Amino acid sequence: MRIDYFEFLNSLPETPESECSYYPDRKSKVKGFILREKILPEGLDVLFRFGFRRSGNFYYRTNCAGCSHCLSYRVSLSDFSKTSTHKRLEKNNSDLTFKTSSPQIDPEKENLYIKYQKSRHEGSYGDSDFEILETMKFQMYVGSENSKELLLFLNDRLLGWILLDLGKEAVSAVYSVFDPEESKRSLGNFLILSSILWAKENGFKEFQLGLFLPGHPKMDYKKNWKPSEILDRNTGVWKESGSFLSDYILENGPNGDKRAGI
Repeated sequence: MRIDYFEFLNSLPETPESECSYYPDRKSKVKGFILREKILPEGLDVLFRFGFRRSGNFYYRTNCAGCSHCLSYRVSLSDFSKTSTHKRLEKNNSDLTFKTSSPQIDPEKENLYIKYQKSRHEGSYGDSDFEILETMKFQMYVGSENSKELLLFLNDRLLGWILLDLGKEAVSAVYSVFDPEESKRSLGNFLILSSILWAKENGFKEFQLGLFLPGHPKMDYKKNWKPSEILDRNTGVWKESGSFLSDYILENGPNGDKRAGI
């Protein structure tokens, strides 16, 4: 499927500015569209390669006026191999089993999602359980016709899961949830590792890890997943992450707020 990168981006509407989720002192805008029908896997590949993410049935990419620090990040599956760190992670979780299934909501997932969200916000989460679950239902399960879940269990107890969007050649990680009381297991990283290995075993070529924010305390971890590429939004070309970042930081500074987005 051949679609011109710039022609497609320029055809999309843009949201008004809002507070940035990652940097409260900055303003955020996105370009995107709502898709209420199932899209072909080849179409998902195009969107992923153009730097798009999915939340519910909304496909979007950041388009901020004064900041370009949300970088699209992907792992090359053909060249991926486990490191010693990955092997230790597997050993530390060798008592867990994983299953794959079509996306579906159940009470165990709802309870774990509430627990996870409240732990992430350290007691300052103001939403009710009902509101938290409404976010979960929209973010993860609306528009998930092309998705699959990978679930981790300790015996019969759910410890975490990750929702994956499946194109023809590309897999995109939508969102992951895990038990915050099991911090010694590094379940977030283990879910990513398990998903990458599953995608590679099933013949996919690339694994989209979503937005990478260099230096951000919650998003910088993605740089550890390699071999990797970052999308150059000015050209639409994916570049090896190390060489891209050296040029990017030189031009934009470590916080990435000096250059306007596309």
